[in-house]
Amino acid sequence: VPDKTYNVISSVEMAEHVGIKNYLAFLRKVHKIMADDGVFYLQVAGLPRGYATGYNHYEDLVWGMFMDEHVFPGADASCPMGWVVTHLEQAGFEVQSSLNMGTHYSKTLHHWQLLWEGKKDMVVKAYGERSWRRWHVFLAWSVRIARRGGSTVHFITATKSG
Repeated sequence: VPDKTYNVISSVEMAEHVGIKNYLAFLRKVHKIMADDGVFYLQVAGLPRGYATGYNHYEDLVWGMFMDEHVFPGADASCPMGWVVTHLEQAGFEVQSSLNMGTHYSKTLHHWQLLWEGKKDMVVKAYGERSWRRWHVFLAWSVRIARRGGSTVHFITATKSG
C-alpha cells in the first residue's frame, strides 16, 4: 500500500487473513495512512464470544480445521467482536458503529452457495471437479455453522481517537 493519506479505508473480509500475530500491526498501518478525519470500515469474519470464554463445539473445530487445510490456509484471525474492538482501540481507533450479523449472515452464505452451484459446469471446466467440490463443501458447511450461531461477520466503522 502506498505510504500516502487516505480519507476512507475499507477492509472487506481480508483482516482474518492477516493473522492474529500481525493484526495489531495491520491496524496500526491503517491508522498511520488514514487522514485524521478519515473513516475506516472493517468487515471481518467473526466467531461468537463463547469461543473466547471456553465455548467448544466439535463441529466448529472440524469446520475450522477444514477451512485452514483446504480453503484459507493460515487465516486465523476470525475472532469475537470484543477482541476486534480491543485491537482497534489499541491501534488508536475509536469505534463509531458496530454490527454483528450473527445468524443472519447464513442468508448471505446461502446465496453464495446457490450461485456456486449454478456455476458448477463453468468452475469444473476451469478448475476441476476437486476444486468445485472443496468450495461446495465449504459453502454448504458454512451456511450450517452460521445458521446455528457458530460463525458471524462483524461490520465496524471507526475513526481516529481524539
